Amino acid sequence: MKRFASGVLLAAAATSSMASPASAYVRYKTTGGKGFFWAKATLPITEYPNDFVQPTMTSDQLIAAATGAAAAWSSQVNPCTYLDLVVSVSADPTPVPANDGRNTLIFHSANWCQLASNGTCEIDYAPAALAVTTDTANRDSGQIYDSDIEINALDYTWADVDPDGGPNPNMDLQNALTHEMGHLIGLDHTCYDPSTGAPQPYDNAGQPVPVCPASPEVQATTMYPSADPGDTQKRTLAPDDQAGVCGVYPVDDPPAPPGSDGCACAVASGPLGGPAWPALAVLGAGAILARTRRQRR
Repeated sequence: MKRFASGVLLAAAATSSMASPASAYVRYKTTGGKGFFWAKATLPITEYPNDFVQPTMTSDQLIAAATGAAAAWSSQVNPCTYLDLVVSVSADPTPVPANDGRNTLIFHSANWCQLASNGTCEIDYAPAALAVTTDTANRDSGQIYDSDIEINALDYTWADVDPDGGPNPNMDLQNALTHEMGHLIGLDHTCYDPSTGAPQPYDNAGQPVPVCPASPEVQATTMYPSADPGDTQKRTLAPDDQAGVCGVYPVDDPPAPPGSDGCACAVASGPLGGPAWPALAVLGAGAILARTRRQRR
């Protein structure tokens, strides 16, 4: 398995004059150009709130933020897709994110790093990153097996921000989670950061993805990789984001149910419940950065 950093959700930046085509979206792709996708209609996500220790949010607010973010990408809000993201909550000890077939949502309050299997820090994440999402997919087909979302509760204070309540110094959790769940379903950022050294990607229309910072229209998308304190704009999908979920998971072409003759049949698993075939892990796929860096508490 290969792990590499591919992006983070950052703070706001200056605006570029380059615009994106209407209803364009960007997918994670394999080295062979295959787009990432899930071969199932319902994606379970388990939230582990035990490690969230900030007094700014209650347990009910943590759950509401996750379920609201999941609903934004689901068929109940977007009738053009068959996809449903379903959040449950566990009081069990927080697991270490791994390719184990379990999609998890966890909070880092004591450290902000990629964890080894024994729970110790292996690689430090950028302090500017609000969150990180890791997708593990088949390196040939692009089929996603596992996705884990990690929230930076060490460097940032999170809240349930009132969209009509005026300026707020805290980060809105639902805003960031909606962005991260876009990564969970296989979508990439709507602008390109040349400093990463990665090749400039192309959108679904075959056009080069605009360089960050991008036009106001691109900055308005959920999958734009930066957010301001108090920002709630990403809670609601823009047309580009809706085109992404409906283009990759169209309502008139759902996957075959398990046990049928379709491509969603069961396969053998490897260690930790992971896939037996070659896997590609996109680490930090969902890293969203804060436009304004906050002081570490």
